[in-house]
Amino acid sequence: MATQIAPPQKELFWFRPVGRSILGVLAILSLGYFLGPLIGSVRRAAKTPAYLITLLLGLWMIKIFNLGTQGAVMFGVVLGFMALFTRQLVPPAIEASVEFHLQQTTSDLASFALPEADGSGNAISYFFKAKAQVVAIERAQRARVDGINTFYRDVETFKTSFPEIEFGQDTDSEETLLTIDGCELFEPRKGPTVTQRETRSGGRPFIGTKVGPLFVGGAGGSTSHSTSITTPAEDIVQSVDSGALIVTSRGISFVGSKYTRHSEFKSLIAAQGEYDRMTFADSKKTTIWGAVFPSRVDMWMVNAIIGAVDELSDRKLDTSGKASVEEIKSALKGAFDATVSMLGDFYKTANAEFEAANSQLREYHRVYPNQVALPSSPATHNQLA
Repeated sequence: MATQIAPPQKELFWFRPVGRSILGVLAILSLGYFLGPLIGSVRRAAKTPAYLITLLLGLWMIKIFNLGTQGAVMFGVVLGFMALFTRQLVPPAIEASVEFHLQQTTSDLASFALPEADGSGNAISYFFKAKAQVVAIERAQRARVDGINTFYRDVETFKTSFPEIEFGQDTDSEETLLTIDGCELFEPRKGPTVTQRETRSGGRPFIGTKVGPLFVGGAGGSTSHSTSITTPAEDIVQSVDSGALIVTSRGISFVGSKYTRHSEFKSLIAAQGEYDRMTFADSKKTTIWGAVFPSRVDMWMVNAIIGAVDELSDRKLDTSGKASVEEIKSALKGAFDATVSMLGDFYKTANAEFEAANSQLREYHRVYPNQVALPSSPATHNQLA
């Protein structure tokens, strides 16, 4: 009986010369990513050894796997295409990579330089290597510009709005320095208590006489025991009222629709400000209280006034104690100047971070002039810078 011969199977693509050449290129590229940091660390500037190793590996694979002319041509085509957007098969060492630089803290002293920043980048390499980083930096820069300009306007508002104390004929009387409407009072309040209950029950076995499928007679009973644990409530700081904050020469008061609070400067043991709110701790009270201001400029002014009070031994901005009119005005002037100086330092730090990020964008522009535009700097405010 004749043996039936099966039809020849079609050769898989990856076993053909073209497929084997593509696999060879991918294998060499994968190997290059392991050897790249070592080669780049030893000799970053010279790329000839990397290309020579790639060429030798390619010729060896063509010979060993008998790729033939067709495979050799395909090998060269794929290799050339990969070189178009990688520019070098072996990537740079990690200490010279873009990712390493982006992880560093941005400051005015940080240097950022990309290798080959010579305008040789193209759209393909930009998409794969730099677009995500550039977009992130540009988005952060837009936010920084808005923040810097807003901060400058707030500082100018502080300068023009800071109160000047005006003494009447009686320099011992209490004077109102500042009234801030639209404030919120916040205080600690007891949170809800938590009670956990646990109930246990038990019973005696049923005892009786079985008649057919039923038990007759006998008695049963059950017992139960319940316990509960109540966890004391923790204090929760929350807004409880809205109204006006009044700063006088002797203390701070909040006047709202439901509550009023008052602390004299001489009894304040701590005052902590953060952005647009301030917390006060009074030696005569068992709990703290605080206010949320309409803007951070109000917090700056209240903080500066408290700073001036701390410079006076009697902790009052009038002459009913030991301070004279000149000493009071000098303390207020010193607190004002110290606040402006501190805000100026913040402004210069923000500008330094902005310029450091701009230097990174300029480096990207040197590599990809057609894809990355030169960054523009905001107008410098010389009064603060």
